[in-house]
Amino acid sequence: MTAQNQELPTADVPAVKGRWRNVVTLAFAGVVDAGEDQAMSSMFPAIRASLNMTTAHLGTITSLGKIMEMIFGPIWGVLADRYSRKRILIIGSGLWGLWTLLIGFSASYEMLLALRVVAAIGLVALGAPMNSMLTDLFPQKERGKVFGIMRMISTLAVIVSILFFGRMAEIPETGWRIGFITFGALSMLSGLIFALFLTEPPRGGAEAAIYDVAQKSEKKFAFSWQSVASIFRVPTNLLLIFEKIFGVPVQITILTFAVTWLVDERGFRPGQATTVLTGIIIGSALSTLIGGLLGDWAERKNPRFGRLFVLQGSRTMMAVLGYFFFQQISGGMINFFAFAVLFGLFMDMAFPAAIAPMIAAVNAPEQRSTAYAVNRLANGLIQAAIAGIVGIVGNQITLTNLFFWAVTVSLTLSVISWFAFYPFYHRDRMALNDLLQKRKAELVE
Repeated sequence: MTAQNQELPTADVPAVKGRWRNVVTLAFAGVVDAGEDQAMSSMFPAIRASLNMTTAHLGTITSLGKIMEMIFGPIWGVLADRYSRKRILIIGSGLWGLWTLLIGFSASYEMLLALRVVAAIGLVALGAPMNSMLTDLFPQKERGKVFGIMRMISTLAVIVSILFFGRMAEIPETGWRIGFITFGALSMLSGLIFALFLTEPPRGGAEAAIYDVAQKSEKKFAFSWQSVASIFRVPTNLLLIFEKIFGVPVQITILTFAVTWLVDERGFRPGQATTVLTGIIIGSALSTLIGGLLGDWAERKNPRFGRLFVLQGSRTMMAVLGYFFFQQISGGMINFFAFAVLFGLFMDMAFPAAIAPMIAAVNAPEQRSTAYAVNRLANGLIQAAIAGIVGIVGNQITLTNLFFWAVTVSLTLSVISWFAFYPFYHRDRMALNDLLQKRKAELVE
């Protein structure tokens, strides 16, 4: 695709009918998926005692589950682009919950492992189709808001589910089983809710260039394998993969080592350290909504570079606050908790403010599920590599020094890397707009 025009369309797109009902429906499934993903690790002490397992078994279950997620994430994405996204969600995110429910009846480690590996396939069925559908419900200048809402709900669901599973784990023998059965049943219920209340919008239904001919466009310009290949010919897509090298280490390092760092190098008790980490998570949940709203505001003010400004600004603040939080501040738990919340307020802005809307802005409607799935696959692969590196380095230097490199330095490099988007992002958006304009011209002839 080559850009012909220089300005993006400014016409307002009429609100898609029933879009907030669809958001609520998708949000329910998001809550269930986010909680289901925490079940194994949160209840493992009880599972270990019940089935005579070891920590190594948990590592095997987790690793195989992540491998299945990385393999099947793109497959679900391609299926969602090729077929009805609603049907994919009913099957993958809804009916697939049966496997999670059956985990509650596991009689051995081998049975639990097999069921969990199969269940993991469905844990990645929601994200790509849901993100694609949201871009057909909301125009570009509103997408940050809705992505922020969905991500905030998922983050809060993680907190609530951890508390729920913690209580279940305290019930001898049956508690962990009740936990899996409950979330498996809720997952299946989400499939029924999809069937009854989810209305699939036409692909491109919120694009200013083709919203009034979206149904015709969807029929004529359907998914093809050539469209998958074209994802890798868009510079913005490739840069969004590359930038993860600098963005991913931050969350992995914090979630893996923050509690240990607070106990070993700052002298907190484990309960206090967990409370401080909770401050980061609370701030992170709020940052998704704040980031989404800021991204949309910046989009309206400067469609060319506004979202890039917000992302670079948020990561600059994280680099500065991270330096003071992990290197400089001292005092009691209140000081650390307050700084943790402040740091968290910038921690998860990137996806709703920039990354998710940018993927939609440079990929044709019929390939967006695949584009989101590819981005998530890259994230998973880089996470796996970074986790190994961080684990090795963490044994060689103090955790304070590790945080300096993995947070402050990594975020600084991330901010610098985002300057690479400036020559390409607007050009890629214009190329997509030109493509959609040509399609409309064909359809109205």
